[in-house]
Amino acid sequence: MRLLAAILLSIGAMTAQAAPEIKGTPDELRQLVHPVENRVMISGEAQEKAYTDKAIVSVVVTTEEKQLAKSLAANAALRSSIQQQLLKAGIAADAIKSSKFSTSPQYGWFGSKPDSYKVVNRMAITISEEKQMEAIATAADAHKEIEVSSTEFEHTQKDEFDQKVKAAALAKIMATKKNYEKTLGITLKPVAIRDSRIFQRASVGARGVEEVLVTAQRRMKTSATMADESSFAPTPSSGGSSFDEIVYEAFLEVEFKVE
Repeated sequence: MRLLAAILLSIGAMTAQAAPEIKGTPDELRQLVHPVENRVMISGEAQEKAYTDKAIVSVVVTTEEKQLAKSLAANAALRSSIQQQLLKAGIAADAIKSSKFSTSPQYGWFGSKPDSYKVVNRMAITISEEKQMEAIATAADAHKEIEVSSTEFEHTQKDEFDQKVKAAALAKIMATKKNYEKTLGITLKPVAIRDSRIFQRASVGARGVEEVLVTAQRRMKTSATMADESSFAPTPSSGGSSFDEIVYEAFLEVEFKVE
C-alpha cells in the first residue's frame, strides 16, 4: 500500500509540473474559459488605379584609357555632355545627380603594370515625362560608353491613394453592417479593426513595360558592341512596377459587437 501511494503521489506531481501555467487579468481568463459571444466580423476589399508619375533612371558611364588622368577626364567630359543634352530636354539641373567615381586598373596577361584604367560613374536622373526618358535613351544610343542600368518608378501620391482605398473598403464594410442591422433587427457596435493588407502592385497591362523601356535602346546596337558591354546589362526592378498603371488594394476587417 505504501508503494502504491508513493507511485500515485509521483504521478500527481509530474502531472502538475506538466500542466501549462495560465496567466492574465480576470477578464482575459474569463474570456478564455467563456469566449465572448455575440461578435461578428465583417470584411471589405477595394481597389484604386493610378499612374506612376516619377522615375529615377540610373545611367552608367564607363571610360577606359591607357592613363588614369585621361580616363578620368574623358568620363567627366562625357557626363558633362550628357547633362547638357538632358537640360535641353527639359530636365532640371537638380534632378541630375552623379555618384562618386570608381577606378579599376585593367591588367594584361603578363606583368604587374596595368594596361589601362577604367573609370565608372553612375548618374541618377529623375524624370516625370516620357519624352525625358527618350532623351536619356538618345544619349545612350549615341555613346557606347553609356548604359541605362536600371529604372525605379514611383507614385508621388501614394499616401493619398492609400487613404482613398482604405476609405472605400471601410465604406463597403459599413454598408454591409447597415444591411445586417436592417435585415436582422440588431445593432452592431464596432470594437476592433484590422487593416494589415494595404499594398500596391503593377496592373496586368503594365507588367514588363520597364524592361522594354530600359532595353529598347540596346536592340539597335550590333552583337559585337553588346558583347563588349555585357557586364553592364540592365537589371529588372525588384518592385515589379512600371511607368504605367498601378493598382492600390486594401483588405480590412472590422469586428462588431451585437447589441
